[in-house]
Amino acid sequence: MNHPAAASLAKPSDTVASPRRGSAPAWAHVVWILLAILVFAPTIYWLWQRWTMSIWQNVHGMFIPFIVGYFIFRVLRSDPVADVEQSAWGFLFLIPGLSLVVLDSAIRTQLLSAFGMVICLPGLSLLLSGSRRTRALTFAWLLSFLMLPIPAAFIEGLLVLLRRITTVGSQGLIALLGVPVLRDGTMLLLPDTNMSIGDGCSGFSVLYASVTLALIFAYFNKSWPRRLLTLALAFPIAVACNIVRCSMLGLAAERWGSGILDTALHPLSGMLTFTAAAALMTYVGLAEMRRSAT
Repeated sequence: MNHPAAASLAKPSDTVASPRRGSAPAWAHVVWILLAILVFAPTIYWLWQRWTMSIWQNVHGMFIPFIVGYFIFRVLRSDPVADVEQSAWGFLFLIPGLSLVVLDSAIRTQLLSAFGMVICLPGLSLLLSGSRRTRALTFAWLLSFLMLPIPAAFIEGLLVLLRRITTVGSQGLIALLGVPVLRDGTMLLLPDTNMSIGDGCSGFSVLYASVTLALIFAYFNKSWPRRLLTLALAFPIAVACNIVRCSMLGLAAERWGSGILDTALHPLSGMLTFTAAAALMTYVGLAEMRRSAT
């Protein structure tokens, strides 16, 4: 398959164009990598805590480094030029990225440091691998931003919208299954219990993961219409899976009491929803890729 990254690497003549590039000794690579690990270790640990905090957070973020690593491996394996290059243009990314880290050491948001770390990634790539390989990895560097948690203040309107959609959808599904249910804002009123659809139940984490998967599959798809279709299906798939989850939780609370929402069933339902949405997006993405190839 003719891949955008492979096409970019198929132009080794670009490596001779700039006099600022040269071959980097192996020890220089080790030094840069060790320095990066030392500087960003607290940030990486904070991100890991956020990813593993609960299923309601951006749990998909823990998979992004592995996906980026796959892209790096893919590009390096298909590179026709054996010599390692380096480009001083990397400092254009490293300086602002490290500046954010220094600033965050004073205000201690951690998110600012994480943002700075992601900005530094293409800078390190330029210093270690050169501009040609860094350009081939543009999608990987952009994808890295999706491992960052999004503060609720930036998505407050979207959370409210998702909560309302989930409440309306759950009310319809529960009623369809024969259980009387009323809706008051984002509260489901059942005969023997009530269930509130909060931010954690809005389905944003599932939507964030679905959009990430959709972007990955769209990137590998050759057809622009099918790319757009894959991206467009991320929202309804995530919302539908979350509506089914909230409906099932509402029925369980009606049958066994609202206390069941405080058991392991609640987070387990979130894991199942995440898995179901990921499986559906994978099926859709691969199906559209196969149709595009034929």
